[in-house]
Amino acid sequence: MTEDKLAPFLGTWILDTDASDFEQGEPPKSATLKIEDNFGMAVFTMNQVAADGEVTNDTFEAMPDGPEVKLGKSGLVDAMRLVFQGDRNLVSEARRGGLTIMKADRELSEDSRTLTVTQTVHLVDVSSFTNISVYRRAQ
Repeated sequence: MTEDKLAPFLGTWILDTDASDFEQGEPPKSATLKIEDNFGMAVFTMNQVAADGEVTNDTFEAMPDGPEVKLGKSGLVDAMRLVFQGDRNLVSEARRGGLTIMKADRELSEDSRTLTVTQTVHLVDVSSFTNISVYRRAQ
């Protein structure tokens, strides 16, 4: 059952900036990621304080292993998918015109205390950048 697979990912995660590695952009001063279950929908809430002090809050939701979700508000991407790859990887793909332009692979450690998010952005006609964010489970 999908909800059982989602359960280990649920909770509040705090970014470990020292363990993270950013190819693109400055790593944030701090960040939290909250993953909640809303009747089978995975709800992601991200709060981040950038290196320059700017605060960003973002939220999105998707059905794990569900159909592709069409997005209207963002001009950058027009669809998103969220899939399980095994028991410890929850992967989202943001797509535009059928092409994946951003992929975020959330990998849970064996002890479920660490969530490593490997985010790859594919820029058309340029190259790809990978940012690795390591989150620790909040107590």
